[in-house]
Amino acid sequence: MRLTRYAVPALVGGLLWAVPLSGQGSTGSITGQVTDAGTQQGLSGVSIRVLGTQLGTQTRTDGGYTLTDIPVGSHRLRVTRIGYAPLEQEVNVAADAATPTNVALQPQAAILSPVVVTGYGSQRREAVTGSVATVDPTTANVGVVTNVNQMLQGRTAGVSIVQNNGEPGAGVQIRIRGATSINASNEPLYVIDGVPITNADAEAQGIGIGGSPPLPRSPLNLLNPSDIGSITILKDASATAIYGSRGANGVILIETKRGASGGASMTYDSYVAAASAYRSLDVLTGDEYRTFVRAQVALHNTNPAKGLDSSYLAGLGTANTDWANAVSRTGITHNHNLSFAGGGDITRYRASLNFMNQQGVALSSGLQRIQGRLSANHYALNNRLRLGLNVTTSQVNNDYLPFENDGGFAVPRTARSATSRRTWTCCPVSRGGSTSASTSRQACGRSTSPKRARWERRRAAWRGR
Repeated sequence: MRLTRYAVPALVGGLLWAVPLSGQGSTGSITGQVTDAGTQQGLSGVSIRVLGTQLGTQTRTDGGYTLTDIPVGSHRLRVTRIGYAPLEQEVNVAADAATPTNVALQPQAAILSPVVVTGYGSQRREAVTGSVATVDPTTANVGVVTNVNQMLQGRTAGVSIVQNNGEPGAGVQIRIRGATSINASNEPLYVIDGVPITNADAEAQGIGIGGSPPLPRSPLNLLNPSDIGSITILKDASATAIYGSRGANGVILIETKRGASGGASMTYDSYVAAASAYRSLDVLTGDEYRTFVRAQVALHNTNPAKGLDSSYLAGLGTANTDWANAVSRTGITHNHNLSFAGGGDITRYRASLNFMNQQGVALSSGLQRIQGRLSANHYALNNRLRLGLNVTTSQVNNDYLPFENDGGFAVPRTARSATSRRTWTCCPVSRGGSTSASTSRQACGRSTSPKRARWERRRAAWRGR
């Protein structure tokens, strides 16, 4: 009890003694302004932190700041802002006083990570390396390039491009990371200058004689490859989310070239190229085929179960034609581009003209394109309003090659019709209309059927267009 009697008053007295000690100037404050070292203008949004503590603040619109409740003594301030070099400064804080500290920051260019805009947001380039691919049109537009599809072949991982045939401007099948549907379309969505293009065949098919017609050619033939400014391929769902279900098979973004500020300029480039068949099939000549047929007929006369009967002799003819050379040629391609560009900070423009004529290796096949394009941008109301113009007009003339699915193939001997007992190797070349073609067929031991005659008249009319 005696100990308690003395301990309690001593404890109360100590607490009363400590209260005035805490209020006798143990803290202070720091005030000042952060300015640009070059312009001497106040900087807003500058971060100021007292190292070794949790104390910190940001500058106001005029660059001023105030830090309160700073313990008395020497402290180190760290001042940082994007675009300026960080700065550390020693400050001595006095008790119950405001220590003035002004800081001047030196401008410094900041190195930012590449950012890719995907849909409505943005991501770092490292995070979308596998889902977004970019093709440089300058390196892709080399040689004879008819359309954008040919600029993408073999240049992007995960994108498979198969050309339907070897015709000029032939259509392609593009699969981005494989097929996604069994009975629906697997073609990607094309977006040209921000405008989605419907995945539909924009050109008519060719003429099929006795079989299916050739597939339509690429609808992107209407664009001049020299007008392409950038090509971006979006592969996965996160990158194509802005386009909804239309982008389920991937999206190909195509941006065309636009005018830049600077003096007016004119550019002209052209090229001429030649194409021919790499090699032809090693087949029998007319004399070799006739020798073979006569030997088979002689074998059949000796043993009726083998060889060919004598009716095959009627279709041998006397010619010796290499039809691989007769129906092919050295295709000549010439392309001409003329462009005008210029403008300033307010108005920019670019206009271009293109003419391309590409002959196919096979006769009666080719493509001709005449295209004009105009783009312009104008900034008004102190850059608050931008007016844009983008006009493209294009005329594409396609020359399709009529064909037969059974043309040039031998028919089994079970087909005992007269049409199966001849070979075109023994027929002469006919360069005229349907009359000379009919005469040529009769010289080969084959009469012209009504269906064949109609086709020959149709083909002659097609060539005469």
